[in-house]
Amino acid sequence: MVEGGVTLVKYILFLVNFIIWISGMGMVIAAGVLQMRYTGLYDILGNPWFATPHLLIVCGLTCTVIGFLGCCGAIRENYCLTVSFAVLLSGILLVEFFGIIFAYTFHQPLRENVEQQLQMGLERYQRSPGVQMAWDETQQQFSCCGVYNSSDWASIPDSCCIHLHNGCARMPQPLLYHVGCVDAIQAWVTENVALVSGVAAAVAVVQIIGVCFSCCLSKSILRDFHDYYY
Repeated sequence: MVEGGVTLVKYILFLVNFIIWISGMGMVIAAGVLQMRYTGLYDILGNPWFATPHLLIVCGLTCTVIGFLGCCGAIRENYCLTVSFAVLLSGILLVEFFGIIFAYTFHQPLRENVEQQLQMGLERYQRSPGVQMAWDETQQQFSCCGVYNSSDWASIPDSCCIHLHNGCARMPQPLLYHVGCVDAIQAWVTENVALVSGVAAAVAVVQIIGVCFSCCLSKSILRDFHDYYY
């Protein structure tokens, strides 16, 4: 049984793991909200690389499991669990680090890929009711029209109208969104980058603290085990 200052480490580690567990649950909930709110956009993109909710679910479930293992290891003072927690959390930190590098390196190709997927969806608009519904939903949610502007459409859909009603796009001088969906989606992503970066930085700090404290606790557990038996 750990004593003294290490007991404080034990409970701080439990708190850190509880925060990681809560963060994981939050990611899963956020994934569900994104999937429900932006279903049309994900249907248009139709590329697993853009399946943000799926990635959030994987990350969220991983953090939930790791947080649970860490909590159990801290409370039960289990050497194997605390070491496993430290190793897994260190691996996640490395994945996050390389993920940031990947996102920065492939920023421009990502935009080009989004443009390509939107163009393909634009061509299927008249042939697929599902694509049509997805495009209409996306244009209304992001206040945009077409890939670059309304001229991309051979026949402008009503969802390009600022004031949506049946036949609004066929009026003599319709009020249409002037922003293309590529620019609107990019602006939306840019606006949320600061929030996502702040949350990611806070989670990374918590993870680093968790790794350090789990190493301290596991070392103390191993020392106590050695003193008890030897």
